Amino acid sequence: MTFGRVPGAWSVLHLVGLAVAVVVFVSGCGTGGDAPQPATSAGSVLSETTSTDTVANGLGSVSGDARLLVESWRLAVSASTGIWPGYELAGIPTVLVSVDPEGRVEAVAAFNHPKAQALGSPVRGFDMDGHRVAVVEEAAYPDELASMAPFDFFADIGGTDTFVLVGRSGEPGMEPGTPEFVALLAHEAFHRYQFDHWAPGTAFQDIEGYDFGAQNLELALLENRILIAAYEAVNVAETERLARQFAAVRAVRHQRDPRIVLDEQQERIEGSARWIEHGMGDAIGNVYTSVNHTSEMGYLDDGLDDPAAVIGSVKSFLGFGRFYSSGATLLALLERLGMSSQDVAERLQGGDTPAQLLEERMAPLGDRGDLVGAARAEHDPHSRLGAAAVVLAELAAGEGETDFGTADVPADTSTGSFEPSADQIACLEEHGLDLSADALTIPDGIARACFDDTEP
Repeated sequence: MTFGRVPGAWSVLHLVGLAVAVVVFVSGCGTGGDAPQPATSAGSVLSETTSTDTVANGLGSVSGDARLLVESWRLAVSASTGIWPGYELAGIPTVLVSVDPEGRVEAVAAFNHPKAQALGSPVRGFDMDGHRVAVVEEAAYPDELASMAPFDFFADIGGTDTFVLVGRSGEPGMEPGTPEFVALLAHEAFHRYQFDHWAPGTAFQDIEGYDFGAQNLELALLENRILIAAYEAVNVAETERLARQFAAVRAVRHQRDPRIVLDEQQERIEGSARWIEHGMGDAIGNVYTSVNHTSEMGYLDDGLDDPAAVIGSVKSFLGFGRFYSSGATLLALLERLGMSSQDVAERLQGGDTPAQLLEERMAPLGDRGDLVGAARAEHDPHSRLGAAAVVLAELAAGEGETDFGTADVPADTSTGSFEPSADQIACLEEHGLDLSADALTIPDGIARACFDDTEP
């Protein structure tokens, strides 16, 4: 069994031009996957007892760890159905893995996968709600599975491109059976759906090259306040008025610096995936629900009186993490303004962004300068954002290079400098690695898949 494949045009185009200077190969060490998750709820663990359904399906005889994987998948499928037109988690061949705190594989389960036997043996197969479920009692490649990144969009398992998610017992947000894990499963599987069906974006993640100057940060903070106000508006007319303000501020930011296209693309990609989480949050008891799409957008606002409280997170939030909530909020506004979910889904699939759709919906905007001035007067009446942005810009400059993936690198690593090809870069991304930093921790299984066993 091999993990990885030569990537298709989607991610090659998405990442062309990105240069990674340093790669760290670590045997048996996984990396961070998607964006750093802001505050999460403790969540309630799904019942580990054997339900009537699991007994009827024969699952009562498998381990509790395996049942947690199966119940997590079933709940993710049920709760995510119908949230995004065309997205069906059950249609994606999926493997879930549970790893204990010591890094040992506890359980492996495959869902609607034609070659589950490639994962190990014996394989106990069950029919559940019309879906084929297979529990692997003894994994054939436990070390490789345990050392994988948290998710792999295109693992080659038995010749089938497979979405793999590795859960870790005792790790917040990654523990099978919790609402956070169920939401993560639906979120990351949606990215696999995007790879399969969406047109490529026009920008790649480049936090180090983003505009962290005070002028841009001030306008970004202003955008946050406008979006929160629009989300809390009590009628459509008020929502429309505030939406015009947002569109004007975003247009001014674009005019200042074309790098703001990153906001647009990440709101399209990550905002829509976060939308899935919000859509299923009420059903699974997750922190993201149908009424709190803006929950993370006040993060830096809350620290304006004590900017030092956000030291170390300015770049990661304003250059990446913010786009999850801003994108989901824009989608919520489009829904409230009467744009059908089918139209939104088709436009985003074709390459348009939520902010573009909102500006079209509000056209003609009117005088952008007047709208921005009105937004400043309404949402920053004491002119605090400008001064705060200066401090945040200084903090961002002092953070150095942002790195989501190389903390606590073990001593037994080999490090080298080289510039990978576009195909290698895309392969790393498809395996779930964060390429925003100039240093990556790459499990050796992924290194073999993307670099043909050749170390730099």
